[in-house]
Amino acid sequence: MPVISIVTPLYNKADYIGETIRSVQAQTVADWEMLVVDNGSTDGGAHVARACSDPRVHVLTSPRQGPGAARNYGIRLAQGEWIQFLDADDWLAPDQLERQLTVAAQHPEAMIVAGGWQEVRETAPGNITRQRPAGQDEGLAGLRDAAFAFPPWAVHAAIVRRAILTEAYLWPEELDRFSNEDAVFWFRLVMAYPTAFSPAAGAFYRMQTPTARNQLDDPAKRLREFDLAAEYNRQWLTERGQQPTAGQAAALMRAYSSVYEAAIRADDPETARAALARAEQWLTAYFAVAPQPDWPMRLRRWLGLPRFLRYRRFWPA
Repeated sequence: MPVISIVTPLYNKADYIGETIRSVQAQTVADWEMLVVDNGSTDGGAHVARACSDPRVHVLTSPRQGPGAARNYGIRLAQGEWIQFLDADDWLAPDQLERQLTVAAQHPEAMIVAGGWQEVRETAPGNITRQRPAGQDEGLAGLRDAAFAFPPWAVHAAIVRRAILTEAYLWPEELDRFSNEDAVFWFRLVMAYPTAFSPAAGAFYRMQTPTARNQLDDPAKRLREFDLAAEYNRQWLTERGQQPTAGQAAALMRAYSSVYEAAIRADDPETARAALARAEQWLTAYFAVAPQPDWPMRLRRWLGLPRFLRYRRFWPA
């Protein structure tokens, strides 16, 4: 049994999948298996993957299309103690798995080990932005608050113990046509299981490739995706007799505020109005449950969100 299984959904990434596989083969940890799960590629990507002669690399065909469906198919066939998700256009530094597994050994209670990642834009490959996982400085409460609205880290910046990926905690395949299914997937896991943080930052995230699903410049699409994540994550809490915390309400208020600002810049008044209404709704929800509202939130309520956001550079958010 390998210590870790790398699960890679593949859809029309023929130009990248070879580099992704080579980054796994270069790992300083050799006890791994890689499951490349093709889900309908038409560009020859599966052929590129099958050309790899490494017996640890297995190319499978998912019976259903979509990244979540492909990941779930790989999870069900994986043999490793740990699961590393890795999209077909991303890659890992050679010591990434070793560093993550070292932290896992140091924290046997942890079911998730999360570290940083580095964003690389396809149009400017030399311009790399380092990112940190949510909660690394703020602790468990900060992680669970942030994850209510946003994915807390890039999909390949964390490893997950396979034993916890039961049917209730698999990827939500019904969200496969959207690009924020990871916001729902990770929220459920971090709410239910302990996380340890790693200093590793060798997960490289390639952004804005020709077939990328995350349209950062489309405010209307971002609004729909925040709506879905909010609906699913709130329902998950409700089913367990819980309600969003003040921190979770604040996180979603900030998420909708960011969409409002993006819509203003894009001259999309309809999306701006809708995003502002939702941000104001979650600001109200924050004050309904916050025992001691902090002063930036009080300032938002006093000035109103549009004015606060217009002058936000003068105070912390």
